[in-house]
Amino acid sequence: MKTDEIRSKYIQFFADRGARVVPSDSLVPANDPTLLFTGAGMNQFKDYFLGIGKMDFRRATSSQKCIRTGDIMNVGVTAGHHTFFEMLGNFSFGDYFKEEAIAWAWEFLIGVLKIPERRLRISVYHSDDEAFDIWHQKVGLASDRITRLGDHDNFWPADAPKLGPNGPCGPCSEIFYDRGEAYGPDLGITEGQRWVEIWNLVFTQFDRQSDGSLPPLPQKNIDTGAGLERMAACLQGVRNNMEIDIFQPLLAKVEEMCGRKYSSEGADGVLFRRVSDHARAVTFCIADGVMPANSHRGYVLKRLLRRAVLDGRNLGIKGAFLHKLVPVVGQVMGRQYPEIIERAETISRAVVNEEDKFLSTLEKGLTLIDTAVRKTRDSGKAVLDGATAFELYDTYGFPYELAEEVVEKEKMIIDREGFDEAMSAAKAKAREGAKMKGDVFAKGPVSEVKKLTGETVFAGYDQNEISAKVIALVKGGELVQTAASGEEITVVLDRTTFYGESGGQVGDSGILVGANNLVVEIDDTLKIDSIHFHIGRIESGKINVGMEINCQIDSARREDIRRNHTVTHLLHHALHQVVGNKAEQKGSYVAPDRMRFDYQHGQALTADQRARVEEVVNQKILENAKVETQVLPIEEAKKIGAIALFGEKYGATVRVVKTGDYSVEFCGGTHMNETGPIGSFRILAEESVSAGVRRIEAVTGAAAYRYSHQQGEILTALSHELKVAPKELSSRVAALGEEVRALRKELAAIKQEQTKNQLGDLQPQKVGNISYVALNLGNVMGKELAAAADIVKNRLGDDAVTVLAGTDGEKVAIVVAVGKNLAPKTLKAGDIIRKLAEIVGGGGGGRPDLAQAGGKNPEKIEEMLAAVPQIISA
Repeated sequence: MKTDEIRSKYIQFFADRGARVVPSDSLVPANDPTLLFTGAGMNQFKDYFLGIGKMDFRRATSSQKCIRTGDIMNVGVTAGHHTFFEMLGNFSFGDYFKEEAIAWAWEFLIGVLKIPERRLRISVYHSDDEAFDIWHQKVGLASDRITRLGDHDNFWPADAPKLGPNGPCGPCSEIFYDRGEAYGPDLGITEGQRWVEIWNLVFTQFDRQSDGSLPPLPQKNIDTGAGLERMAACLQGVRNNMEIDIFQPLLAKVEEMCGRKYSSEGADGVLFRRVSDHARAVTFCIADGVMPANSHRGYVLKRLLRRAVLDGRNLGIKGAFLHKLVPVVGQVMGRQYPEIIERAETISRAVVNEEDKFLSTLEKGLTLIDTAVRKTRDSGKAVLDGATAFELYDTYGFPYELAEEVVEKEKMIIDREGFDEAMSAAKAKAREGAKMKGDVFAKGPVSEVKKLTGETVFAGYDQNEISAKVIALVKGGELVQTAASGEEITVVLDRTTFYGESGGQVGDSGILVGANNLVVEIDDTLKIDSIHFHIGRIESGKINVGMEINCQIDSARREDIRRNHTVTHLLHHALHQVVGNKAEQKGSYVAPDRMRFDYQHGQALTADQRARVEEVVNQKILENAKVETQVLPIEEAKKIGAIALFGEKYGATVRVVKTGDYSVEFCGGTHMNETGPIGSFRILAEESVSAGVRRIEAVTGAAAYRYSHQQGEILTALSHELKVAPKELSSRVAALGEEVRALRKELAAIKQEQTKNQLGDLQPQKVGNISYVALNLGNVMGKELAAAADIVKNRLGDDAVTVLAGTDGEKVAIVVAVGKNLAPKTLKAGDIIRKLAEIVGGGGGGRPDLAQAGGKNPEKIEEMLAAVPQIISA
């Protein structure tokens, strides 16, 4: 049975039993800072499990895309580990419980997938007699086919009764599949490789507390998870999850690129599987808006991508290749996840940009390890420090195996124990940063407020002021009933005109006014899980839960925000006009005083493109087009061509903002009613923020006027200083540049002549059979110093060493030239200069015949020059 068919049958089976079919959540958890990536189907239903907030349904089913990196070293090595995988799940939130969950699981496996009963066995929690009885008495399984296991195996999260984490938990029942005699004798479900777990039914009925107690949840829930790839491997009779049908095209493409045949066995097989796995993970991460970076999710993505590139290199693939697997991932998974086809070109560009950067970095890593090897050897050691090898691995992605090859050629070894210690320390740090903070679900004020209200009604699209009721007050991280003048407070209302920070738009500020002279100054508004949190300070009076107040936003500030938000849509349109439709929005920041807009593009805008973008935006402002909004079903919005933000997750209905007849975008922000009142638009800067992503910073309205006025004042001042009209400034500055370059050239010639005179009749010294000159030329640096070294080298011939030094303030420059009869067999300029540079507190390198270095201790130049005889005779 094909993987797509298994997924489809599963979803349909539970839909037929009243479950809401919920699309996969993004790999980037929207409202859970405790998670790096979505790692299970239940993540998007956390509030439903806790019984808080608005609940639209009580039964659900999904196929959730997941990423887990905890066992990354096993990916490709074992038969069942992945970084990216799909988790089939069916869920009940206070609706059906153990009896239905168990019966339906069995019906699906036996009746739909047609798995023979003899191939299935069950485990239950050791004290869960209820689950045991359902399997034995109602399903009809013999008791010897049901195994009771302990906390680690059959309680979720594992070990929760004893160790945590806190939050919803409960016993579980796992279903195991017998892969047959080819996988060894039948030792039972806990031994050997014959039996594999294909489905876990979790009965979340407790709420673990910090003291280890397990009070019951307000409702009993069902949370099941079945790894799609593992189930497919069992049904398709393959030994490895990565040999199922959806991996075959990926493996075939890798075969084509490397010229080798895939085999399940051997080291090459591991590399094939790992490249295929990481290609899927990288593709889906970028599709969900994660880009390569040096921290957080971006760093995980970068490491996965680089690891795949190294594996490809070890398979003999030259240059960048991973981007060629992106369309193959789309081919095999695009029907379920159309976004990876729609965004294939953008994903491929991001991948190839990072590949090229890494391949360049890899060359740098080779240079660095060469330097580390030389330093180790020069110190009389034959063991490269493990921490150094790990730094190359961690910072530059330089693989340990490759470092080992380089070191072995020099008849040295790496301190593996030191490398492993550094690796363990880094892993511990990463785990600390990514762990779940002791709670499966956040349980602070946000969760408590959710029990009081599911959402705050936002009435601020067309009103600046409304009356509202106080639902909750938060002070010092705790819910309170009242607060008085002078206290900092966070206020939750049933309805509001204050926009909560989201979608790149900052939150509103303003005041809340109530009876008895109550005034609360609101500095910021946050939106968390559909609830608006008004953050501020009580200026006068007293506020109580339940009282009626009046919301008044800072309307002038909001107007500036509206200008800047609407102009992001105009800018997006202008970029499509000037650069092309590939210039997809990657993010934005909308504040009252400025806006910034991140977009996909591999190079800086030219001066003409920048001017054209600015012109197009201002043209659209002058047209004074209408800005209209409507709420539509998401499929209908897509049909009218509305643009969705790359990597963003949307609900069943979306708000669409239409500007004129040229821009239609998904957007929940506040906007102008027409483009004219934006006034004007000026670009302040355009720069790179990451590989393949550019950023435009700009201003509108009064801020744009002030910027233009300031630029005019600068031009006027320059015109006065240079005594030319403003329109002639460009040519005048260019002429001055030419004059400066000519003067510098003349000065360099004078310096060169002075250096020749300074060198005079050189009398080389000797150490053994080697002639050498070691001179301090004073205020001579850069090209002049190198030119002087050429002069001396030519005078001395091919059997001499030239060492010249120069200074510029606190900077030291050194050049070493070695005659061709000495380099590289007898002496190497690079080796000499490294030792000399250390004396003056610097470093450098170069070719065997010529090397350059810098330093920062000019007072040690004479000491350095005095050391030349000893260094070249060693």
